[in-house]
Amino acid sequence: MKKFRFPLRTVATVRNLAELRARERFSAAVQVFMEAEAKLKAIRARLAEFEQLLVSRRGQSFRPAEEAGFLEALRQETVLATKTEAEVSTARQALEAARQAWLESRRDVRVIENLETKARQTHAREVERENQAALDDRTNAVVARAASHAASQNLS
Repeated sequence: MKKFRFPLRTVATVRNLAELRARERFSAAVQVFMEAEAKLKAIRARLAEFEQLLVSRRGQSFRPAEEAGFLEALRQETVLATKTEAEVSTARQALEAARQAWLESRRDVRVIENLETKARQTHAREVERENQAALDDRTNAVVARAASHAASQNLS
């Protein structure tokens, strides 16, 4: 029985490593995206608090210095929210690009895996055929020996 040898083993190794790196990049992109979304959620919560405060202060007396500081803080939070939304959008695009790269590298690995599976099946069939041929030869030899032994017994 001959040993199975897959000639594309080095290609499979290289593609597995590339798939691993692509999966790690995708994982990092997911983490960046999740962090950006969490940051945006926190900023939106602060904006909602500012708006709630603004509504609740409408009935109170007007203090220009406090109002100016409050409106400046609200403006800064709004600018920060806009920047963070852009970061989330960029992170989402990077996430999708990383996902596509990972899927493509996974597809390349699957091609090699399918080729190896087919090669293993072919090898198994060849080994089975060789084993069957050896068994047939052995059986034919035993039958021929038995026939020649029986013929020699009949002659004596």
